[in-house]
Amino acid sequence: MMSEWSAVVSRPVRRAPSPVGRSGARRSALTAASPLAALLLSATLAFAQINLASVQPLQVDIEGTPLISGWIIDPEPAAPIETWQVEAEGWRQVHHRWAAGGGSKLRQEVASRPDRLEITHLRLFEPDVVGVTYCGVVLPTDLLDGARFECIGSPRGEAERDGRTWSGTLGDGGVGAIKDLEYLRLHLPGGAVDFDCNPKGVWCPGEGLCPATERFALARAEDGWRLWSAHGKVRRGGLHEFKLVVLPARDRPVAEVHPPVNTRWTNPYMPTVRLNIAGEPAERYEEVTLEGAETSRDERFVDVQAQRVVGATVTDGELRLSVPVERDGVYLVSLLVGAPDRQVGPCTVTAGLGQPREMPPVAAGEYGSWALPGRAHEGAIEVAIAGNVRLVAAQAAPMMFENEDYHLERGWWVSTEFRKDDDLPL
Repeated sequence: MMSEWSAVVSRPVRRAPSPVGRSGARRSALTAASPLAALLLSATLAFAQINLASVQPLQVDIEGTPLISGWIIDPEPAAPIETWQVEAEGWRQVHHRWAAGGGSKLRQEVASRPDRLEITHLRLFEPDVVGVTYCGVVLPTDLLDGARFECIGSPRGEAERDGRTWSGTLGDGGVGAIKDLEYLRLHLPGGAVDFDCNPKGVWCPGEGLCPATERFALARAEDGWRLWSAHGKVRRGGLHEFKLVVLPARDRPVAEVHPPVNTRWTNPYMPTVRLNIAGEPAERYEEVTLEGAETSRDERFVDVQAQRVVGATVTDGELRLSVPVERDGVYLVSLLVGAPDRQVGPCTVTAGLGQPREMPPVAAGEYGSWALPGRAHEGAIEVAIAGNVRLVAAQAAPMMFENEDYHLERGWWVSTEFRKDDDLPL
């Protein structure tokens, strides 16, 4: 039970909006749809149910119309591919496939429900078996010829570009191939359908760093439109792996399904939300007041940076802050803490992800940053700080959006009920 000194708030109380700085512009970019994308969405976006009719041969229908009409697996496994069905909560069908021999091992999973199809592929090659391997699916020629599309990739032919998104028509006089394909939206008679070729999103930026980073290609061939992933460095031995997700088109423009809000590896995570506690103006920060918290000023810096001298204090209890975000997912949460006249902390902090974190003390007269991962649910990260604290500011930087999470809320495979002799990695 919280003490009478606890500061509890379900949402920050906002004062006048702060000027739009870099974070504000970045947030606006996440929600601003181009006129072309909005037109295509409004014209063709409809819920179309997906049905897995057969795994071998592969046939996937959408509203009774064939959407996928076959496999691409090259080179063919030396032994026949075994296929069997397993159970997984929330899925209508989950099929596992396995083949071993001839210097390779193949594991595949095909999982389906009316609103989603996932094809997950992992193949190990020993050295000097093959130089290039391909895997993917065939789409019917008569369905895609003349279809409007949007994509993140490199189309070959007549196409229009709007930011990260290309759009055009497939077939003669339009686009005959798309290389480096990350995301594809097809506008079909039965409704728009999305093919997510890198469902982990742009936070997973390059080949070899993690699964689902192999680029796809779409090209017209004699047997249909071929959507495949190729790995051209398996002469030395290695893994070819990916996940292809097919689903009725999301209610977001293509460029916003996996927005590149951060540059990883070389630059820090950039915050999209900055909050200045206690309600005084601060450039690029949004002012919030925590109801029930005691506020105080640090007058030492009043002539230098007046907007940073106010903080919310709890000396015996719990301080709560709700950080509003545009999209649910995993964030890096940073808390600026410190007091001019006393030590702050140690404190226990939670932000909706994992176990409570013990944060180190900050000496009197100094300021420190407490960083921890946070999980946003329903548009907010709920932060709770227990102990002796004075909170000055908070910010949140997206690390991985909810639709890209294959680490925490779910795994890479829908089911891990593999064969006993399957020694391939998870």
